Amino acid sequence: MKSKSQTFLKRAWVLLFCTIFYQQLVAQVSTVTGIVTDLNGEPVIGANIVIKENNTGTITDINGQFSLDNVAGNATLVFSYIGYKTQEVKVAGKKYFVIRLEDDSQALEEVVVVGYGVQRKSDLTGAVASVKAEDVIKSMPTANIETALQGRLAGVSIVSGSGDPSSAATIRVRGANSIKADGGPLVVIDGFIGGSLNTLNPGDIQSVEVLKDASATAIYGSRGANGVILVTTKAPKVGKVSVDYNGYVNFKKSYSLPDMLSPGEFAELANAYGREFYASAGQDTKVFYTPEEIQGFYNGGGYDYISNIFRDPAIEHTHELSVSGGSDKTQFIFSGRYNYNEGIAKESQRELINYRLKVDTEILKWLKGGLNFTGSYSKSQGPNFSGWKSILNEALNQPNTIQPKDENGNYNNMNLLGEAYNPMGQIWEVNKDGYSYGSTLQGYLEATILPGLTFRMNQSFYFGNSSALNTDSSESLSGWNNGGMSQANATTGQNYSWTNQNILSYVKEFNEKHRINATAVLEQQYSNNFTNISRAKWLVSNIVGANNTSLGSTSEGESGRNKSTILSYMARINYVFMNRYMLTASWRYDGSSNLSEDNRWEQFPSVALAWNIKEESFLKDVGFLSQLKLRGGYGETGNQGVAAYSAWTELQAKRNADQTLALTTKRLGTPNLKWERTTQWNGGIDFGAFDNRLTVSVDVYNKRTKDALLEVNAPMYTAFSSRLMNAAEIQNKGYEVTIGADPVVTKDFRWSTNITLSHNEGTIEKLNGDQEYAVISGGYQNDYFRNIKGMKLGTMWGYVSDGVWKTSELANAPAGTQAGSYKFKNLDGDPENKITPEDQTVIGNGQPSFQWGWNNTFNYKNFDLSLFIIGVHGFDIYNYTREARFGAGQNPMSLGPNPEWLNRWTPENENSDIAGFITVRNAKTPSSQYVEKGDFVKVKSITLGYTLPTSLLRKAKLGNVRIYASVQNPFLFSGYSGIDPEVSLKSPLTSGIDYGYYPNGRNYLVGLNFSF
Repeated sequence: MKSKSQTFLKRAWVLLFCTIFYQQLVAQVSTVTGIVTDLNGEPVIGANIVIKENNTGTITDINGQFSLDNVAGNATLVFSYIGYKTQEVKVAGKKYFVIRLEDDSQALEEVVVVGYGVQRKSDLTGAVASVKAEDVIKSMPTANIETALQGRLAGVSIVSGSGDPSSAATIRVRGANSIKADGGPLVVIDGFIGGSLNTLNPGDIQSVEVLKDASATAIYGSRGANGVILVTTKAPKVGKVSVDYNGYVNFKKSYSLPDMLSPGEFAELANAYGREFYASAGQDTKVFYTPEEIQGFYNGGGYDYISNIFRDPAIEHTHELSVSGGSDKTQFIFSGRYNYNEGIAKESQRELINYRLKVDTEILKWLKGGLNFTGSYSKSQGPNFSGWKSILNEALNQPNTIQPKDENGNYNNMNLLGEAYNPMGQIWEVNKDGYSYGSTLQGYLEATILPGLTFRMNQSFYFGNSSALNTDSSESLSGWNNGGMSQANATTGQNYSWTNQNILSYVKEFNEKHRINATAVLEQQYSNNFTNISRAKWLVSNIVGANNTSLGSTSEGESGRNKSTILSYMARINYVFMNRYMLTASWRYDGSSNLSEDNRWEQFPSVALAWNIKEESFLKDVGFLSQLKLRGGYGETGNQGVAAYSAWTELQAKRNADQTLALTTKRLGTPNLKWERTTQWNGGIDFGAFDNRLTVSVDVYNKRTKDALLEVNAPMYTAFSSRLMNAAEIQNKGYEVTIGADPVVTKDFRWSTNITLSHNEGTIEKLNGDQEYAVISGGYQNDYFRNIKGMKLGTMWGYVSDGVWKTSELANAPAGTQAGSYKFKNLDGDPENKITPEDQTVIGNGQPSFQWGWNNTFNYKNFDLSLFIIGVHGFDIYNYTREARFGAGQNPMSLGPNPEWLNRWTPENENSDIAGFITVRNAKTPSSQYVEKGDFVKVKSITLGYTLPTSLLRKAKLGNVRIYASVQNPFLFSGYSGIDPEVSLKSPLTSGIDYGYYPNGRNYLVGLNFSF
């Protein structure tokens, strides 16, 4: 018995000792470290690690690694990250952990932003295109997100219509819906309506969604007809403070410039003109240049105007810095950017500064709030590069045998046959300075009332100031045209606006079969804009210029203020049954002060259905199939994008000869002005296979805009020629395809590819009453374009060229015709073959019918390579720049050194389609002779990057370092004879005319980003 008792006591003492030792062990605190990866072994950056018992924690670094202090041996660690399943792991005395997070497909779908909320991607019933900004910017580094998005979103046309650093891209979603009202999509940034993509820092953007069909855009009612672009900026994250930097230097050059005759060749051509032209007039030959002068030009004399208007190269540099971090209660992110951008045209540049501070905090367990403060400042300069008297056109047409200035420093404003302004003066004698500053303060409070039921109030305030200071010296083009008069214009603007949103949301799932996402919103907006314009002539000092318009012999000014308000009520419900059947319905009721009391209120409903066939029993077990969903929807949206007070007649004050003031009518009002209203049907299918390594989305649509605004003839008693009316109808129909694939995925190599295809046909279905066509008001538009019933917007209208008259054909030519003069088709059958305006017809259209984009990304170990190509097809360009080089008048030698003159008509070259040097050239414009196919394919960007190995960075305590190089617009494939076919696509009404616009250029860029 004694031995058994002793054995029992020994064992009891050992057990007691072990228990006490274990309790002491687990009670100890220590530092634990580890790494968090996904199932493929890739590090998960920014994953949250929290001690469950006290809610303190950290996040993983760029390598997926973490370190956490003061962890008890008996603690439980919680690992979580958006899109992955949360894991809980007991420490149990361990000091190093390797955690592999599994994908949470349900969470991954909760990332698609829609109007006034978010939805699971699988629950979407409308047509929504989405891209991650990080992927876009990585493949194409740029300071302008608009440029980077081009070709990446099916159904969204983005045209970089100019290489001017200050210009914004032209964006259209599913074609043009309006003739007179604003046709651009609504931009919504972080839930607030309004903002500019052109000045937004791409580095601040998390994602971009585009709502395309009316069932998705109807929630924005009167402003949703042209599509909606939703921008979500980066949110603060929990964890230690992290710093990210990105910067690059960009060297820019122009595309290949137009061919020019050398000064020597031009001098010989001038003498040929002197022989041929004056011989046709029966006069003596004229010699413009002696043999000695010609030889001097061949030896290096003359002046290359076309090269001297461009920089070679232009320099751009950008620097972006962001700092973020915070506790589980309060998080922040601050970012700033500086961008200096020289244009490829001399004297054009822009400086841009952006900053943003975003703070989120948990005030109470059921209440959270946040602030978002953003601002931007820009300063721009640039000459008048585009338009009828553009620098490019003038440089192409100026004889390169003439220097810009004579020996006395005066401009050589001349050509061979008279006076012509020297194009270099448009660069040297004009100052155009633009300044703008805008800041936005946004705040929100969000309260959880009941599980699934939340109320959120958003409030934003915007303050903006802008000024445009333009000075033309006495030696400028303006001064030359006005007897040496210098002048200045100063335009300043102030804008104040606010938005208030009250959003009630209910998200609930019942019995794992029913899911509801319901939203109700009350929104109010107010805008107050003030503009002041002052003008001065005969300036005392060109240096002061527009900075003080009182320093002019004569000065005048005007100012104006407009205020507008919008009040909106809206509701939306998304219902999902068994993850198979989806219904989304929305309703919005808008009231706008821009319209008269009888027409300012309108409602906009929508409904959409979807069927997730993959979840049906007969497809659920099909292994290769990841997704198969059918979608269909209908909705109504509006467009109230007209100037404030357009419904009312506007008066203006003018001074009589005796300097007394008199009121006159400036604009005739339209009391019955109402919304433009667009209805749209959409059908779509979403397909995925092989764990979504292959995805395809196809949409077809048909939308019709009624009550489109149009300038119509006004009654004679009004003394006005036209007035604005709701009179037209426009139809757009087409299809869109988006294809995504990961053809190759291995441990070290990955190839991802995305293709977007878009086809749109837009036609005018109705004009005013039984009107068959309408001219487009304003300058050259009247001559070159018409809106014709049954045809696309902005159809080109003119004469049909038939070459030139040969000597053998003169018997059939109109009286007085010379051999070598232009020949046009006699479409009205005039018996004398006379060509009149009745012979004009449709000669082209500048609206593209098909566009595509193809992006490829290759990753091999630490290297990444991307290749992005776009294509635009099915449109024409009226090459006015080429027309101007031939001259519409009778003095071709008043123009420039055009090599096409070498193929002109002569008695020995009668098969030419270019008129000869004769006295009566019979030139008529617009003419199909200058209409060319505009189809083009551009290699938009090629980017190569290398991320330094983590083993090299640990000692420097850097999280990530990537160096990259990119060439943008390196290759252009097109049959168009001008510099850049893309610049002709800016305006839907006059799309397809190249008026000597500022061309895009090639970019050669190197950059660096790192974090710590």
